[in-house]
Amino acid sequence: MVEQKMELRKIRDFGGNIGDTFAFLQQNFKPLLKAFFAICGLFMLVEAIFSGIYQSRSMGGLLQQIISGRINTARYNNDNPYAAIFSFEYFMVILFMLLTFASMKVVVGAYLKYYLENDGRKPGIDDIWQLYKKYFFRVFLYSIPPGVLSIVGLIFCLAPGIYLWTVFVPFTYVIMMEDADFGTAFSRCFHLIKGYFWPTFFIYLVAGIIYYVSSSIISLVVGLVVGVAAYFTTKDVSSTVGIVTSFLNVFSFAFYIIFFLSAGLQYFSLTEQRDGTGILQRINNIGNADTSFDHTEEQY
Repeated sequence: MVEQKMELRKIRDFGGNIGDTFAFLQQNFKPLLKAFFAICGLFMLVEAIFSGIYQSRSMGGLLQQIISGRINTARYNNDNPYAAIFSFEYFMVILFMLLTFASMKVVVGAYLKYYLENDGRKPGIDDIWQLYKKYFFRVFLYSIPPGVLSIVGLIFCLAPGIYLWTVFVPFTYVIMMEDADFGTAFSRCFHLIKGYFWPTFFIYLVAGIIYYVSSSIISLVVGLVVGVAAYFTTKDVSSTVGIVTSFLNVFSFAFYIIFFLSAGLQYFSLTEQRDGTGILQRINNIGNADTSFDHTEEQY
């Protein structure tokens, strides 16, 4: 049975967004997951290395001392108590986490862009890579000001931070789908969300909860296995615990695909409500001999 192409440019309600997110993921699971890890994997692994080193040198050592019942308080009472927290590894973890997030968003955005522009054909890793090279650094650099604004809004007052976060979720898709510069993408996000804030917010919230629950199961299993192993050994395994935990948690990044796909479909829904691009394209294609339809003909 031939898979039907999913129409990306259409208006979706809450149920339609979540349902189409999992339907699209089911149809495109293998090529999307391959491209996701093949392209984002380097950033994920480097982040995991620094995260493992950081944990082993800070909280990992303390955890091992608590388990063994011998806590060395002198280590945490030096002249600079923040040195162990805000170390070189700490800032490398933040940097590569930002690079990882930008990379994941661009890969999912590139997949959707290729799918949209090639009549539902599934892209290969090389197809995604060509789009990735074009947009990655633009997305990464352009995303810094909106990210800072959202964080400042959360720090000084929770509501503005939540509002700005919701506004800027489709920022990457505006840049990639519309080839927009920073100013255009920035203002476009506010234009798209106007009048649709609450439905959009709840879609992002539920997609985020789905990601959190799914990834937490992986993290919980990893934590239990590593914790039990650390408990039944008399050796100092703090370094091993931190590094192994970080590497195994790399697999939880895959669940971000659910959130980014949901956000991408909501972007198309918002643009359709504002611009009606998909409807115009279908009208222009009426009478085309090679026009393909998403639905089977009705039977009478």
